[in-house]
Amino acid sequence: MEIISTTSIKKNSRRISFPYKGGIYRFNLDQIIRLEAESNYTYIHLENQRPILMAKVLSEYEKILEHYGFIRTHRSHLVNWQHIADVRMHEVVMDDQSTADISRRKRKEVLNALNHYSNAA
Repeated sequence: MEIISTTSIKKNSRRISFPYKGGIYRFNLDQIIRLEAESNYTYIHLENQRPILMAKVLSEYEKILEHYGFIRTHRSHLVNWQHIADVRMHEVVMDDQSTADISRRKRKEVLNALNHYSNAA
């Protein structure tokens, strides 16, 4: 039996594993729409599921997910570029119609990342 004490992604895989309520929660990265910080916790918003509350700060998830097409748009938001439906002046609209703020400081960085991922696809 594999014991996972931290969030992990196996090399060359698009699946992620989280320790969750005494067990392990696994799913594809493509299922993650966005992550949202709430104090020292993070809500993981998935396709067709209720958000999952995790006891880690958003920056820990950013370190893991930034190489898989996730973009930090604001101090409280990390989004999966594949689920962005629209980019507005101060926010992105996701496929599920939720929104994530874009900070003034991050706007140029977000647009550059979107161009990079769009051209690479």
